[in-house]
Amino acid sequence: MNREELTYLSVLLGSIPVGFVLKDRGPRCRQLGGAALGAGLALLTCGPHVLHSLGTVLGTWAILGLLPRYCGGATLAWAFGYLLFFRTPWVWGLPEPPPYANALQLLITLKMVSLACDAQELREAGLKGVTSEETRLMIGSLRRVPSLIDILCYSYCYLGLLTGPFYRLGTHLDWVWGPPAPPALRRLLSHVRWAPLLGALGVLVSRAWPAQAVLEPQFLARPWLARLAHMVPVFLALRLRLYVGWLCAEGGCVAAGLGAYPRSARARPGQGPTVQWERPKTCAELPPELWDFESIRTVDPWGTEVGRRFRGGLRRWNMTVQWWLAAYVHRRGPRHYPLLRNAWTMLASAYWHGLHGGQHLAFLTVPLWLAAEAAAEAALGRHFGVPLEQLGGWKGSLLRGGQWFLKMRAFEYLSMGFVLREAAATLRFWASVHFCLHLVPLLILMAAAASGKMAAEGREKGREKGRGKGREKEREGEEEEGGEEGGAGDAQIDSNTSKMEPNIKNGSKFALTDLILQDARGPEVNLLRKMAQILE
Repeated sequence: MNREELTYLSVLLGSIPVGFVLKDRGPRCRQLGGAALGAGLALLTCGPHVLHSLGTVLGTWAILGLLPRYCGGATLAWAFGYLLFFRTPWVWGLPEPPPYANALQLLITLKMVSLACDAQELREAGLKGVTSEETRLMIGSLRRVPSLIDILCYSYCYLGLLTGPFYRLGTHLDWVWGPPAPPALRRLLSHVRWAPLLGALGVLVSRAWPAQAVLEPQFLARPWLARLAHMVPVFLALRLRLYVGWLCAEGGCVAAGLGAYPRSARARPGQGPTVQWERPKTCAELPPELWDFESIRTVDPWGTEVGRRFRGGLRRWNMTVQWWLAAYVHRRGPRHYPLLRNAWTMLASAYWHGLHGGQHLAFLTVPLWLAAEAAAEAALGRHFGVPLEQLGGWKGSLLRGGQWFLKMRAFEYLSMGFVLREAAATLRFWASVHFCLHLVPLLILMAAAASGKMAAEGREKGREKGRGKGREKEREGEEEEGGEEGGAGDAQIDSNTSKMEPNIKNGSKFALTDLILQDARGPEVNLLRKMAQILE
């Protein structure tokens, strides 16, 4: 471990005992004490660079007062614009901020955009006459526009200050003013019990397979398969370290009781409660097993490892930030163009993470894999007649296993952009493996498109064949009806001819015409009239 990782780990582990102390204190102690601890931690790790985050907070507070109707979009532009200023200090002649200041600025950006959008929706709900319960559900328990003290205490609360998880202002206020959460020692241990083992394994893997080895000249001398396989342990080491950090960060929130809601509230990561719920007056009203901490859940390691879908892997990774992106960025994208909407969201995520070219290349490849996965599932569903998850037998097992295999290789391939960071280094590695995992989703899309075209042609041929059979049956029916009517007509003509024969012999000029037209009906009348005139 380097010094930066040890600092993060110390902060995370130190927040756990502090949480147990603050949880049972009064509301003001939780609000002001948590903010004081966070501000001190920010000053200790960031030094004067903490002024960047303070400027972002004060700017957001000013926007809430000056532009209440548009404070959500204005704060998004302000916070993201300030990120550009923060990340280009050499342009403005400023010193380079430490990595802790970057982590603090990232979380402050999420919090400011979230509270501004919630405040705007609160105002719009009041204008539309939405009931208080509906408003509470929509904007995460926010009942009034936050004051400067509320914003500062929320921004610098020590819980999630440098590592996350992200949580809304409403969740913070529920922690401050609500009843203390039930005892959570057992739940805390369940969160962090695997952290030591995962951390040790991550350190060993990263030392055995360092990521920077791909930049060495002798790396290109390795066989193609060996070059491709190197990304497997690199991504394993990366996600093990992240698992440890996120699980310990969740443990700090659990110890303090932040994000605890009754299960009946159906809380989701980042969002908080999703249905109307009754706030218990004391934690004793509900047994501990009827509470959960889903609102601050950051990662699902098991689901990330064994889930077969690429989209599912994204949703189980950094879950609170995923919700933030979906709620405040994705829904503002072009709804009728899913590929562009996904690209817009991934571009915003890449920009939020940093200005490193490798990260942007990785994020902008994500929509390609999402489109390929959706196209492949649709094509297989058409071919087998059932969704892939319902396909039984060895075919279903093989296809689902193949989907999981490709998902893991895709994540490993894209993770090299995060590890190497720079665009040149990332492209160098991808070129060394011939951009194979860019070509695979393109081939999947082409195969799915060809399959869809063949299926459409088959359906059109089936419809044409059905129409042809229908026309043949109609013609056969008409011929049968015509034959029966013709036979009956001939018999009638013979009968009438025998009756009219004396008149014909006597030279009656119109006898034959009258005879032929006597029983004629329909469009054949004109033809029969001409024939009769010729015969006469």
